[in-house]
Amino acid sequence: MNIFNEIHTLEFADFEFHRPSAVSHFPHSVECGSRWQTYGSSSGWSSSVTSSAIGEHFERKHFYLDVPIHGRNKLGAGLTHDEFEAFANAFSQTTTIDRKKTLHSHNFERTNVYRITDLTKCAIPTALISITPCRSPIDNEFYPMRDTCGCSVHVTVDKAVLGALKEAMERQFLLRFWLTKTCTAKIKYRDACSALWNRPSLSLFKEMGKTGDLCILNLTDELFPGCCVLLCYGNRGGKHQYVRYCAGMAYSDNLSSALEKSVIELWQTFRFMHSFYLRNKTLSDIEDPYLKNFLTNNLYETYTNVTTCIESSPTQNNATNPLPLTSAALIARLRQLKLDGYLYLSSTHSPKRNLHYCKYISPHLFLHMNNASHLNIQNTYSNQFQKQIIPQQLNRMVPFP
Repeated sequence: MNIFNEIHTLEFADFEFHRPSAVSHFPHSVECGSRWQTYGSSSGWSSSVTSSAIGEHFERKHFYLDVPIHGRNKLGAGLTHDEFEAFANAFSQTTTIDRKKTLHSHNFERTNVYRITDLTKCAIPTALISITPCRSPIDNEFYPMRDTCGCSVHVTVDKAVLGALKEAMERQFLLRFWLTKTCTAKIKYRDACSALWNRPSLSLFKEMGKTGDLCILNLTDELFPGCCVLLCYGNRGGKHQYVRYCAGMAYSDNLSSALEKSVIELWQTFRFMHSFYLRNKTLSDIEDPYLKNFLTNNLYETYTNVTTCIESSPTQNNATNPLPLTSAALIARLRQLKLDGYLYLSSTHSPKRNLHYCKYISPHLFLHMNNASHLNIQNTYSNQFQKQIIPQQLNRMVPFP
């Protein structure tokens, strides 16, 4: 079923494509988007699929087009000395040219945010929030790479904040794994099946296991609550096999939930890739650099590169009462570990729905996902594994959509 809205409104996407599954073990899928080429998609077995897809679309639309500029001022205006130094250290690594001399004097486009240390308001460069390049070319030279790392949208503020924090930390765990080739554990196939018992994704997981190779990695950082899973798929089939490598990842309350969400995310990407090649599309049709990089790595060799030569570092945290995966717990842990950052918050209100947007930004973390280009590799979070970073891994962007 296809739905087209002739009149653009803030409440709806311009189009919705509903794709019900033909067999019970495949999830339903929904795709939506706007005339501004901002898209959203989701898969699953429940009625929430539509709202998830629309939410992703509005998230993309907001962070591409609607992030406000609240003023122009110097980087340190309204920030403490330590906050300025943290941003200065990050920008010294992300800048395209040497602009250390102008860092103190340049007037950045800035957007209001809230410190997680005490929830007081301040302003930071808009370049760190908006995915679209700034109007100021100098701002773009300081911070040229943009992505959705740490972005979220939800119908409540608390869930939007939780989503942003989870999204930000999930990407930290992924980059730590990619740069060091270490994980908490490799999860055996039978253990994964046990974790998915009585979940609708079990049949899909088994079907993927029949058609290709699966590698399930636990990327959880023992210092944080919850469980983070990276699921990789590889197929060494012949020339008519469209998808040779694919991946899905999720950070959730426990192994069962994280694994199911990673299965669904992998399926979404698998479905897109299969459709892309089936229609004889080429990489020149792709504008998003992250997606283009991922499709360039659609090789079985990528699967073997990601899933081999991995060291496991089992968690030493045997707490009988682990922290719940809540926004309060994550903020408390970030404060404790000195990974202080800022919450960007915005909202839109309409008779149909209220949406709250959030992004978590911290110069003490990796600011984006492209480890091969203008990334603050040296930061507070990476200090704990800086000596484990493999130099060769710095030259190749993590193959993840």
